Amino acid sequence: MSLIGLLVSRNLRRIAVIGIVSILLLAYPQPSSADQIGLSSLLEDVLDRSLIAEYPDPAFVCRQSSSYNRHSITPDRPDWFTGGDFDQFYGCDVVEGRKEWIMLDAVGPGVVTRWWETQYRCGGTIRVYLDRAMDPIFKGTGDELIAGEAITGPPLAANRGGGRNLYLPIPFCEHCKITFESSDLNADFANKTPRFTNESLFYIINYLQYPQGTDVKSLSRADLDSNRKLIGRTGQALLQPEDHRLNITRIVGGSVQTLNPGRSLRRQISGPGAIAEIRLKINAEDISQAMRSTIITATFDDKSTVWAPVGEFFGSGLGVNPYKSWWRMVDQDGWMTCWWPMPFRESTEVSVVNHSADESVEVRLDDIGIADWRWTDRTMYFHTAWRGQKQIEFVAGELENMELWNYITIEGKGVYVGDSLSLYNRPRMNWGNEGWIGPWWGEGDEHIWVDGESFPSHFGTGSEDYFGYAFNHTHPFEAPFHAQPIAKGNWGVGHTTNVRGRVHDRIPFMKRLKFNMELFHWQANRKVDYATTTHWYAFEGATCNGLKSTTTVREKVGVTLPEIDGKTEGTNR
Repeated sequence: MSLIGLLVSRNLRRIAVIGIVSILLLAYPQPSSADQIGLSSLLEDVLDRSLIAEYPDPAFVCRQSSSYNRHSITPDRPDWFTGGDFDQFYGCDVVEGRKEWIMLDAVGPGVVTRWWETQYRCGGTIRVYLDRAMDPIFKGTGDELIAGEAITGPPLAANRGGGRNLYLPIPFCEHCKITFESSDLNADFANKTPRFTNESLFYIINYLQYPQGTDVKSLSRADLDSNRKLIGRTGQALLQPEDHRLNITRIVGGSVQTLNPGRSLRRQISGPGAIAEIRLKINAEDISQAMRSTIITATFDDKSTVWAPVGEFFGSGLGVNPYKSWWRMVDQDGWMTCWWPMPFRESTEVSVVNHSADESVEVRLDDIGIADWRWTDRTMYFHTAWRGQKQIEFVAGELENMELWNYITIEGKGVYVGDSLSLYNRPRMNWGNEGWIGPWWGEGDEHIWVDGESFPSHFGTGSEDYFGYAFNHTHPFEAPFHAQPIAKGNWGVGHTTNVRGRVHDRIPFMKRLKFNMELFHWQANRKVDYATTTHWYAFEGATCNGLKSTTTVREKVGVTLPEIDGKTEGTNR
């Protein structure tokens, strides 16, 4: 296809997507809130845990721009899975003789909510323009703007695991454009096959769009200066989530029980109210297996909405893997905590069930904290689903054999708020001359389809990028909205767990949400045990394809190989 043909095809797709977004925005109720949306209100909303369980008002759509490979046009073509998700843009502006490649070109009113990027040979200049101003409100490198203190600072801006992450909201009234300038960039739209040169840019930008007429105040330097104390308080609160839970007004007593296979511990709670905090600890001879085979369930007003292995529900994965985030936390001593608000009108029941084949498990359920809750026509039920499979064969570079893993498909109306990935990079049964076990290095892109889109509004650049890190980072890290509690499988045999929680980057859906992830390994014909846990809120009647298989969770989990001379057996590290 010629360059003109490629650009025309691409622009037609963009026009179609913009049209769909416009229709969706018109379908939402018009803004009813009289309050202006600005930096201060957005920061205050971050710390208001109750808002996550209420359908947004005013309504918005959440979208994503990224450097996904533009060969990906339709799912029925093999090049749908093309990698090389860098140096891909939405056009180019020539400004005073310099080329500014467009990373985001969004019509307002809206908010940039989450910005991730990484670079090969870092450099280049990023500019952020609001409301079609000639001069950018921000100008600098990725290290300065996204991971440094030019805009804010930790924890809202930081480099974690090689990925730069900015979570300070950037509201805009009319328009937002973000560009990248570099004389060493290889942005070859003619053949759309990017190659590493002196500099290469990977990026993902999540942003909201509100209905026309929503009162949004564009960010200014004056706003930043006047809100420095609020920004600081917000950051400190995000680092101490245990001190900023919903206000607990009553307690339902906990219990310590040893559960034989098939037995359960149950707690019934009368309403109205909302679960504000659940704390749980598991003791077992094989703790990794117990974390998978012990299931937490919950029903709200006689509706079963939660079913997941306890380790993955709390984001620990298989075993005790400590980390702290805004929504969940795992302590060194094995106590696991969840702060997702779970409202109910009349009653709820929380159960912990041992589905192990032959091992008893000691369950220590702490007192359950209950908060008062005023149910409204926007209040939704909390949902958690799990899906897992052992020995999935991954491919490397074979586009025609690439497969997708469905994190979840939801039918109904609600808001998607987070997920975790637990995988085991398996050893080979026959070593032969194949050498060491290669890295999993999650390069598979996410595709999130919302409400019948013809093209996913969220098309990513890699699994690791989705979870906020980069370049196969092989060490644990934690942050308020994403974490990697364990990373043994990133480079060799072992487990990896990735966690993501959302606040302003949550995804509303009116009828349907489908979340797929490409399965990609850096060595061909490698088998991986793969499991995902997803969290969302939805109105009554919503359904999903979560797996409730006691047989699957009873299967033996993989074992991390021991270290020899400081290196994991079966790897070159």
